[in-house]
Amino acid sequence: MTAVDPGDPDLAVFSSDAGRQTVFASAREAWKYRSFISYMTKRDLRITYLRSYLGWLWSLINPIAEVIIYSLVFGVILKGNRSLPDAPNDFSSFPHYLIVGLVVFNFYRATSSKVLNSFAQTVKLRRKLYFPPVAPALSQTFTTLIQNSLEIVVLVLFFAIAGHLSITAIVVIPVALLGCVFGLGVGLLLSVANARYRDVGYLYSIFLRLFFYLIPIIWPLEFVDERIGNKTLQTLVKWNPLAKLIEVARDGTYLHQWPPLNDWIYLAGTSSVVLLIGWMVFARSSADVAEGLT
Repeated sequence: MTAVDPGDPDLAVFSSDAGRQTVFASAREAWKYRSFISYMTKRDLRITYLRSYLGWLWSLINPIAEVIIYSLVFGVILKGNRSLPDAPNDFSSFPHYLIVGLVVFNFYRATSSKVLNSFAQTVKLRRKLYFPPVAPALSQTFTTLIQNSLEIVVLVLFFAIAGHLSITAIVVIPVALLGCVFGLGVGLLLSVANARYRDVGYLYSIFLRLFFYLIPIIWPLEFVDERIGNKTLQTLVKWNPLAKLIEVARDGTYLHQWPPLNDWIYLAGTSSVVLLIGWMVFARSSADVAEGLT
């Protein structure tokens, strides 16, 4: 990591006396070090596509490539376009239906994966330069928000070119924010365990690959009622926070509907609770884990 000015009054030499914290104490300390978090975010953005000829164009190319590949495999070869829900003006397009789910999932996936690894990657640096343990996680979250916002641009252009863009598509913005909040909570919850046992990170990457097919990204949510007979299981699948985020995003983009208020309340509440639990576990355990690592 690039050297930081040790004369900065906001920075201090690492102290092993920094013990367990409450969530609120950790949040207050993070706010005090907001300039350092901003510095880390800007640095991460600068080096994201370092030594790449196309640079930030990859943030546009990657989602387009994903849509083309999954549309070919699941839309054309497996005929996924035959089961799409009815949209206004008889609009039916598997690539447009697909890109909404991909964009929402990518916000969660990128945030949770980066946050999960951030603590282990910076714990040794904190022995030389003190900063809040949660600072790298917050930095990675802000980096993901900025970087993946280009995927929202691609999504809007997709619908605009097809002539199926509505003002209701604005719901994608709060959905992306909630996806990052949810991902931050999950990442913090797992990051301390990942610092002790790197198997956690490997297992989580495998889980994400499976999870991709368990939520309605490449298949419509209506499949739940058609193909799952158990009512309890139906409810669990439908009210999975990621599935609900995708459903809300598709309401606004594909179906041109304003999502119901109870969906927003549920998503805001769930994301907040997961973030609170993840931050609480991280704040209480990060200092002990840092002391045990060499």
